[in-house]
Amino acid sequence: MNFGAWNIRCLNKVFKQKEVLEVIKNNNLDMCGILESHVSVWKLKKICDKIFKRWDWVSNCNSCVRGTRIIVGWNVNKFDLMVLGQSNQVLHCMVRHLDSNEEFYVSFIYAASSYLERRFLWSSLVKHKIVVDNKAWVMLGDINVALKPSEYSKSTSRSPEGVDDFIECINAIEVEDIKGTGLQFTWTKSPSGERGLLKKLDRIMVNFKFLEKFPLAHAIFKPYRISDHSPTILSIPCCIPKRSHSFKFVNFIADYDEFLHLVEEVWRLKVAGGFIFNVTLKLKLLKKPCRRLFCNSYISGKKLQLLRDKLDNLQVDIDNNPHNLSLRREHAKLLMDYNMACENEEKFLLQRAKVKWLKEVIEIRVFFIKLSSAM
Repeated sequence: MNFGAWNIRCLNKVFKQKEVLEVIKNNNLDMCGILESHVSVWKLKKICDKIFKRWDWVSNCNSCVRGTRIIVGWNVNKFDLMVLGQSNQVLHCMVRHLDSNEEFYVSFIYAASSYLERRFLWSSLVKHKIVVDNKAWVMLGDINVALKPSEYSKSTSRSPEGVDDFIECINAIEVEDIKGTGLQFTWTKSPSGERGLLKKLDRIMVNFKFLEKFPLAHAIFKPYRISDHSPTILSIPCCIPKRSHSFKFVNFIADYDEFLHLVEEVWRLKVAGGFIFNVTLKLKLLKKPCRRLFCNSYISGKKLQLLRDKLDNLQVDIDNNPHNLSLRREHAKLLMDYNMACENEEKFLLQRAKVKWLKEVIEIRVFFIKLSSAM
């Protein structure tokens, strides 16, 4: 799962639209925030439909005096997105990843160049923390302020105005920069010659809950190409949890002596409660040992082929040494194990086939019932 933000001024130009498409494609983005777009409201739909194609999109044009400052597009096959709040400097969203069903908050930021105006942004973020509460939250985009001297390509004698406001804000909302790779400085001003200046103005910041939920998440700061800002990418390598399979009883394990011992052992347990509660609880307790018995006794696929190869090799050894009693005893045991494995596989596949057949019969009956009721 990848998503990102890019400050690319004046999205009205066709070649800049193509660059955004390239960034989305090359970084496998499923969500993308475009900042400082300067797109007029009447052109917004045409340009967004061209860039995002089959995606949905939203903007903060209603909060801007002129044009559009923030546009967010997302892949509807990957995410559900709901806008919770907006201003001319931020778009607050609630996002649900459809594959994993994970929910988290995302704030796309395009901060004002004036530190006085940015105070409205810091105030909005502090208020939004009340909405976020103890849920996962990530904020990304153009913050427009560097935190420390190392985030400048040239040393500076004094701290720029507004840094203290930003530090106070991130302490209040309890977020921090996520670990990242790529460019150290994300903004450039006339980098050629002695007067060039580079700064880190674009960031991805997350709260502790986001790090806890997505420990492998990391930021990537790409080359800025035709913009003066780097595309900022948040990559979450794996966010789909393994789902536990529902319990299915396999009939052939009832043929084993161990099965009766397992049932007797569980049924002897004394449980406080009514009869139905006792039976239900003991059936639940039987799930784990039944699974274990099935895993220990069922041999199929590659394991069955290995057993088959071992039997073939042993029979060749007996043919070369027919009077070896040790080989014959080993063969008798192995043959019994192989026959049992084949029988278990046949029973298991037969049971699965019956289940599939029953499902298909039920579906056909439901179809004809609906058909007859519609006529």
